[in-house]
Amino acid sequence: MEKIALAKATTVRVLLVSSDIEIIDTLCHFMEQMAIHVEVCSDFNSAARKLCHAKFEGLLVDFKNPADALVFIKKPREMTSHKGVVVLAILNSSNEMPAAFRAGASFALVKPLIPTILRRTLRASYPLMVRERRRYYRCPLQVGVNISSSSRPDFVATAVNISEGGMAIASSVPLQVGERIGLQLRLPDTDCATRINGEVCWNDKAGRIGLQFVHVPQTTLEALQSWLAVQLEECLPSCE
Repeated sequence: MEKIALAKATTVRVLLVSSDIEIIDTLCHFMEQMAIHVEVCSDFNSAARKLCHAKFEGLLVDFKNPADALVFIKKPREMTSHKGVVVLAILNSSNEMPAAFRAGASFALVKPLIPTILRRTLRASYPLMVRERRRYYRCPLQVGVNISSSSRPDFVATAVNISEGGMAIASSVPLQVGERIGLQLRLPDTDCATRINGEVCWNDKAGRIGLQFVHVPQTTLEALQSWLAVQLEECLPSCE
């Protein structure tokens, strides 16, 4: 069960918007070979709802209806959660490329899909999807965290997970939503003592507390990003 949960947490997720069975089958075949999780929507309205309720690192959009497709691929750039999503446009002709890239496409393929070009494009886009995945990836972590606050004596909590933007801890000392605290921990297999200022954004009755990082020194951020990249890449399949 633990391995299954970890696989789900680290897998790159892509939303494919198309009603063309042949295109869906072809794209799913190649992406599943790369262990990319694919969800399919047949229309733009249901796809827009998906983007509001789930996080995707890639967005593949069929330009069967070019005008609607152009409007749709502009939406993610307006959403905080999907500003960095990798957009791949499936075009009817190469004449549509300029408009697709202006609207926010990162890559483009022209129908009919040619396996060698499709494979090459997916391999080029995959590292960008991994980088976007890393930004939101919460890595399981069990280490002691020294907590300091102006309103109480320092104490030690236990980390549950950590990402670039925050972490969850387990604590017997209650913390209130909105409370500002200082955090100090050492990431496993590193010599870096990580010092971060955070704010409590949620808590529950079981003693779990969610923290959003408010200020992270640049050297600490770089160390955290590097460590998270290693943890994530160890779990992700190779795109070779």
